[in-house]
Amino acid sequence: MRVKSLLAASGLAVTGLLAPAAMGAGFQASAACPEVGQVSYSFSSVSKAWLATSLRSDYLTGPGSITFSRNTTSSVNASITGTTSAEAGVIFAKASVSIGVTVGASYSRSDTWSYTANVPAGQTKRLQQYKEARKMTIKKTQIVAPCNVKTVWTKTATAPVKSNTYKWQLSS
Repeated sequence: MRVKSLLAASGLAVTGLLAPAAMGAGFQASAACPEVGQVSYSFSSVSKAWLATSLRSDYLTGPGSITFSRNTTSSVNASITGTTSAEAGVIFAKASVSIGVTVGASYSRSDTWSYTANVPAGQTKRLQQYKEARKMTIKKTQIVAPCNVKTVWTKTATAPVKSNTYKWQLSS
């Protein structure tokens, strides 16, 4: 008490000197479990998928052939709902390490694209470019007092692979 009196007389704040018991049960629980608040992501059910890019031809009713030839940029974005772009960046960086393939929130490439496909008689189709991706289930967990793991959410996401792997396909 003598230290408290001296500090009070000198005008210095004493709030930093309170014992953990004076801070309440929440502080004691987090002191006993320093991991409280830590967030982690886990990835499961990873499979190969294809995302439609921004490149596609006009429609053609067959018989005939579609030729797509253009010097332009192909782009595609990952699909994950309810996350901020900052969190999505963290998620896909961690996913890349976990699943062994580099994925991202988006992918674009400028190039000269030239492909031809035949449309069967009586069908109306267009030529669509697809980017290789990975579909996965993501689980976000957080450590809560007293040192329990709480599932915050579980979502499915599809993210483009950071490599030049594309396919062209006729689509309706």
